[in-house]
This record gives sequence, structure tokens and C-alpha cells, in this order.
Amino acid sequence: MDPNSNLIRYEGLLTSEVRVQLTDLLLAIAVSNLGSRSDLKKLFGVAVELLDNAQRYCSSGSVSFEWHIEGTELVIAITNKASKADAERLIDRVAAIQAMSPEQLADAFRQQLQDPSFGEKGGAGLGMLQIARRVGQAINARISADANGDYICTSQVTTTLRTR
Repeated sequence: MDPNSNLIRYEGLLTSEVRVQLTDLLLAIAVSNLGSRSDLKKLFGVAVELLDNAQRYCSSGSVSFEWHIEGTELVIAITNKASKADAERLIDRVAAIQAMSPEQLADAFRQQLQDPSFGEKGGAGLGMLQIARRVGQAINARISADANGDYICTSQVTTTLRTR
């Protein structure tokens, strides 16, 4: 397989229409390169959650998204600008997820589903918990401040591809 045939990279505005087009393209490339796998829906769902979170919390509308395979691992990464509060919440959520057992993840997810207090931007970490339920603690995040007071947030999921 050509090493570049499994790469999707997008940089630009992320609107609902662009997200739909990206997910259609992503699904077509995933099926083409990964075939009919038992974990394809899970992997695709992770990418959709990352895109959804980036669109929801992005302060500039512009993102950088990448999906690529390195050997036996799938790497999905997204970078966007966000407010300081949203960036810090991302880091806190990812750190908490990385410290949880599978049982704790399941409990946290159930608690979030039952919590009626959703913020103006969404479900208070539900997307990241959903990703963690799919791939475990394979989520990483990093943030850095830029000169304008925005924060550059990168969320990355690296997961081992199951053999067919």
C-alpha cells in the first residue's frame, strides 16, 4: 500500500458543511484503506467526535485535521484555537480520562449522560469520554498560548489497528 494513500489532511475553516464533506471523504478513505473491519465504525466515530469538538470550541473557525496510519497505528489529530477556559478544560478532561480505569470511564460517561446541566457549547466533556470509551486512554492533548490571547489546542488519538 502506498504510504500516502492512507493520509487525510485538512487545514481551513470548519463549518457544518465542511465537516459533513470531511466525514464523507474520511469514511470513503477509511473503507478503501482499512476495508471491512470490526473496529472501523469505532475509528470513524473517534474522528467525528474530534471534528465536532473542534468545531464547537474553535475560537477562529479554522482547524488543522489529520488522519494517517503509521505501521499498525492510526493517528487522528486536530488543532484549533480556543479560549483559555476551553483550552484548560480540554487539558483537565484529558488528564482525568488518562487516570481512569475502564470502569471509572463507564461510570463517568453514565454520570455525564444523566447530568442535565449542559453548557452553551455542549455536553461538558461527553465527546472526550465517548472517545475514551472507544480507544481507552489513547488520547493526548496539549495547549499553548499565542500572542493574541488565544490558545492553540491539539487533541490526538493514537490507537492500534486490530488485525482483521
